[in-house]
Amino acid sequence: MCSPPASGVIVAHEVFSTEKRELIVVTGKGGVGRTTISAALGIATASAGSSTVVCEVSQQGVIPALLGATAKPVDGVVNVGPGLSASSIDPDATLRDWIRGQFGGTIAKTLGSSKSFSQLIAAAPGAAELLTITKAWELGPGRGFGKSSVDHDTVILDAPASGHGIAMLRSPRTFADIAAGGPIRKQAEKVWDLLRDSTRCAIVAVTLPSELPVTETIELDGWLHEVLGRQLDLVVVNRCEPHAFTSRELGRIAASVTSGELKRAAIDVAEAAADRQTEQESLIGQLQDQIDAPTIRLPELSAGLTGPEVVSKLAELVATELAPAS
Repeated sequence: MCSPPASGVIVAHEVFSTEKRELIVVTGKGGVGRTTISAALGIATASAGSSTVVCEVSQQGVIPALLGATAKPVDGVVNVGPGLSASSIDPDATLRDWIRGQFGGTIAKTLGSSKSFSQLIAAAPGAAELLTITKAWELGPGRGFGKSSVDHDTVILDAPASGHGIAMLRSPRTFADIAAGGPIRKQAEKVWDLLRDSTRCAIVAVTLPSELPVTETIELDGWLHEVLGRQLDLVVVNRCEPHAFTSRELGRIAASVTSGELKRAAIDVAEAAADRQTEQESLIGQLQDQIDAPTIRLPELSAGLTGPEVVSKLAELVATELAPAS
């Protein structure tokens, strides 16, 4: 699976655990596989005994599909299996729930049907992000929002790509600062406190062994230090190249092919793979040098697998990486 950790490299299972984490925020550059990794983390966390819900920030239903959900959602949450649920967070529905909880059903119905009110909320900078992160917070332990809500030990949030993800993480502080008081400020401060507490909340970055995603991951860690006063808890390097050919293996390839053209082609393919492996190791080395968090590697899986099959296999690999050594 993965290469043995180099000397001085932080081993994931020694410092990172999903146990007792109320919220795990998964972010990273667009296209790196955040949603798939979020779903895999959900399976791994639930398998370890924590009641877990994996949330997406859109209503596309990608997470439930990846987890193989077949049941109908209740209050936006669909049961996937023992200890595992999925949810698609809708900021508009979250706003209506919040108003209902604060002011009662009559006022909630009136404001919810008001086009002007909806436009005002939509125009407020960071409002949608605050509603989303707050809903994820509410799904956690002891904070069921409605009578039919179900608490979960761990909430895994498939956050937006890094730029929008940062805006979401910043939104509770922004609203806590501008709100004079009342329930909005109190709730925003509670969410902010959770995000800053690395014993209760984990922030996971998903990246690829490519230059731009690695650079963005390092920048994200710097932002966390500056704004949240904390760091990334785990870096997942997705779609890693398999083991490269050694010089001895290259020699065996050359010796096993008699045709000159085929021999050259075989060597070119092997050398290209070795070059990609060298570049990959260099980029992962940059991550490990500049980010004080464990790094785990996950391979590129067969294109013939379905989404749920990919998630299931990655969940096994993640669980192995995070399991304490026996």
